[in-house]
Amino acid sequence: KHVLPHDLPEIDFQHMDIYLIDAGPRLLAGMSENASKKSYEYLKSFGINIKLNTGVKSYDGFTATLSDGTTLVTQTLIWAAGVTGSTIEGISSGAIKANRYLVDSYNKVQNHNNIYAVGDIALMIKDDLPRGHPMVAQVAIQQGKQLGENLAAMFKKKDLKAFKYKDPGSMATIGRNRAVVDLGRFKFAGFFAWVMWMFVHLLFLIGFRNKAATFVNWIISYFTYDRATRLIIRPWVQSNIASREE
Repeated sequence: KHVLPHDLPEIDFQHMDIYLIDAGPRLLAGMSENASKKSYEYLKSFGINIKLNTGVKSYDGFTATLSDGTTLVTQTLIWAAGVTGSTIEGISSGAIKANRYLVDSYNKVQNHNNIYAVGDIALMIKDDLPRGHPMVAQVAIQQGKQLGENLAAMFKKKDLKAFKYKDPGSMATIGRNRAVVDLGRFKFAGFFAWVMWMFVHLLFLIGFRNKAATFVNWIISYFTYDRATRLIIRPWVQSNIASREE
């Protein structure tokens, strides 16, 4: 509504629609029901068309065909469906599920005595985690640290400690002045959650200069509705110049 009309004044953006297609039953499946509900409401208020329980079956560069039979005519499609684990040869096929390695509570790959896996490639299924842990950085960090301690304990012939994920919370920014935050039993949404999201991201940046520069850029972007870094390509400008020169 602000950046694109300014950068591309030759396009009538009243004819542009934005669709968010999700094969799952709700948005932000890794977060709470409250976060999913609020994110849905915020995106709808921004004019986004949301289709849940729907997948993209095919795309030929001009038309996207959805699993419900709907077709969307578009030359711009952004695929953000995640990644698939890359397994290696030699691992027991019985230890692989959905391109992830089935591991026990100590991150040891099933059917193997000396192979371990951590992070996104590891699938640790429990009664309360039928689909394993969320594929986020904190899980990989905590599993890596715990595995390192267990390996050291093995050499010292001490008892091993089963992995237990300590969820530090999750947050996602939905748009201008909108975000959702899950911190244990506490759920936040809206402007306060958006400010909290910015504060946490600044906190984890390395160095005061990076923090200050990022904060200043955010302030400028907030009041000017502008982005400092982007690339706009207009092939039609070159062709028009070439035709005039001829």
